[in-house]
Amino acid sequence: MADLPQDARPSAPSSGGREGATRLLGSGYQGAVFLVDAPGGRVIVKRPTGRGLARRLRQVMLRREYRTYQQLQGVAGVPRCLGQEADDALVLEFVDGDSLRGKRLRGSERQVFFAELLALIQSVHAAGVAHGDLKRKDNILRRPDGHPCLIDFGTAVTLRGAGAFGSFLFRVVRRMDLNAWFKLKYQGQDADIDPDDLQYFDPTMTERVARVLRRGWRTLTLRGRRRARR
Repeated sequence: MADLPQDARPSAPSSGGREGATRLLGSGYQGAVFLVDAPGGRVIVKRPTGRGLARRLRQVMLRREYRTYQQLQGVAGVPRCLGQEADDALVLEFVDGDSLRGKRLRGSERQVFFAELLALIQSVHAAGVAHGDLKRKDNILRRPDGHPCLIDFGTAVTLRGAGAFGSFLFRVVRRMDLNAWFKLKYQGQDADIDPDDLQYFDPTMTERVARVLRRGWRTLTLRGRRRARR
C-alpha cells in the first residue's frame, strides 16, 4: 500500500485478524473505496480521505450512509453493512456481480431481471429508503445467480425521523427511483411498452427541467449530428 496516500490506507476491516491484499477501486465525493481480502473473506471499505473540513464532511456522509444500511437490514439484494470503524470508514459485504452498464440482457432473461429489480426497489422503499441514483447503471449489479443487487446508498433519502419536508423529499426521490427503473428497462429496446409499467413512470418537475436542458445543450453543441455522422 506504499503507493496510496496515508489518509487513504484502509485499516483492518475487522478487529483481530491480519489484513490481506488491498486494492483501490476508486474515489469520489465520500472518499476512497477499497476491496480488501479480510480474514473472513472479501469486503468493501469506504474510507474518508482529505483533511480539515473536506474530511469531516465525508465522515458525516459515511455516518449517514451507515444509518441507512441499518435501516435496510434484512432486505435481500442490498449488501450487508459489517460495521463502521473509528475513523468512520464503512465496511460492507462484497457482492460479486456485473454492473448493468456493461450487461446486455435479452428476451425472458431481461424480463425476469427487471421484474426482480422492481421488487427490490419496492422493498427498499418499504423500508423507508429511496436510493436517489439508480439512473447510474454502476449502482445496479447482476449477480452470478442472475438476481439484482443495489449498491452505493451515499445519496439515499430516508423517511425515518423526517419532518414534512423530509417526507416530501422522500416521495420525490422514490418517484425518481421508479422512473429510473422504467427508463433502464426500455432504453434502446424496440419492444412495446407493457401498459402495466406505465404506472411507474411519472417524471418529476426536476427531471422534466433537466430533460429540456439536456436537449437544449445537445442542440447547441450539435451533439446529435456528430453521432449521426459516426
